[in-house]
Amino acid sequence: MTNTTTALQALLDQTAIADCVRRWAFYRDGHHWAKLRDLYAADGRMTTTWTIASADEFVTHCKRMAEKGGGRQSMHSLGTTMVDINGDRAIAESRMTLLVRGLLDGVEVDVTNYGRTYDLFLRCADGRWRIQERVPMYEKDRLDPVDPAATIRIDARRLALYPIGYRYLAYLQCSEGATITPDLPGTGTASQKQLYTRGAAWLAGE
Repeated sequence: MTNTTTALQALLDQTAIADCVRRWAFYRDGHHWAKLRDLYAADGRMTTTWTIASADEFVTHCKRMAEKGGGRQSMHSLGTTMVDINGDRAIAESRMTLLVRGLLDGVEVDVTNYGRTYDLFLRCADGRWRIQERVPMYEKDRLDPVDPAATIRIDARRLALYPIGYRYLAYLQCSEGATITPDLPGTGTASQKQLYTRGAAWLAGE
């Protein structure tokens, strides 16, 4: 009975964490800002290509950008989520495709980025699992004109300034005035190895 109860609780925890990951994408894309903020722990943190900030700062900035408009759109498409749990701590790693539409020198373009999200979770005082920290891992991306007949001019020297895993995404965001976060984790990079080492230590309670 004890083993069955333990296994059932583990399954419930994994389901709750995976559900939180799914809700993040829907709330972020659907502009449900209060619900998005509630997915994070009180001192939750968020890393993106354009900021490393508290959850409060991240949600506020997303809301401001959505209200500003300007033609840019984004969508987060999720795949499989893998969850490891140790007591009241957990790590969830999920496949994610980021789809961004924007304007590059007046030409409407789509950027498609393939990667993963790496979430450190805490079971909070109310019993709910919430995100303590989210870090994206970018694997590869591409940029295409929405109109196949349109011509895109890319400055090769500028493009080469950005990490290969999110090169075109950074190029588009920089053209819109964003400050790009350097050296974010990507497949096989030193920053990815450091993230995994830090995450394993955190999960172990260090």
